Amino acid sequence: MIFYFTGTGNSLAVAKQLALEGEALIDMAKARNSGQFTYVRQKKERVGFVFPVYCGTLPTVVYDFVQSLDLQGKGYTFAVVTCGGDRSSCAGLLADELKKHGIPLHYAETVPMPNNAITVMQTCTPEQERSQLEKGAEMLSEVRRALAEKRIRPVRSSRMARMMLTLYRKCAVTRLFFTEDSCTGCGLCARNCPEQAIRMKEGRPVWVKPHCSHCSGCINRCPAKAIQFGKKTAARRRYVHPDLLRK
Repeated sequence: MIFYFTGTGNSLAVAKQLALEGEALIDMAKARNSGQFTYVRQKKERVGFVFPVYCGTLPTVVYDFVQSLDLQGKGYTFAVVTCGGDRSSCAGLLADELKKHGIPLHYAETVPMPNNAITVMQTCTPEQERSQLEKGAEMLSEVRRALAEKRIRPVRSSRMARMMLTLYRKCAVTRLFFTEDSCTGCGLCARNCPEQAIRMKEGRPVWVKPHCSHCSGCINRCPAKAIQFGKKTAARRRYVHPDLLRK
């Protein structure tokens, strides 16, 4: 089984490409929000975690899910981290948290993907997007070989990722999100928010929690490009993984 978390489709696409025939894909956001934390690993079944790095650390959803995870059974465990910028040591934080549950992390790798962090920086140009997707496809080929061979690569603990977790959770505020008049009231943002931080009121989205994961799904996936964050996002290009766009 593969546990995944995605904001704009990068990690979902990677999880699907890594999945074996018949292997279960489990959305960590939906599982956390529904209180589903207990899973039974079948004999010799591998378990994977696929997710993006946010602010050099684990997304809130991933950290919270793993904190409550009750994974029964033993076997090979891996993690694949998608990243639009520099490589991160956040897999070390995941390894630390899994270890508390008696689950060793045998292998972890970072896969480059297009950047979607529109709230803090400019996203990829179309040319950069194509380049990142090509680089990601090349790395995924190597990752698939490694997983097939059940390679063991020690994952070191990461003090930096743990420090960044505190900063990230404090800074991931929702108060700067707002909608422009072009909003059509479709409700896509509210339906897909992994933090359940958006509610539709009088046909418009309202952020009802002070913090969220900053997955950028709401702002990047808005069909009308009506969601903004502060003053700079209006001029920034939206990014959604091509597979998610085709849905």
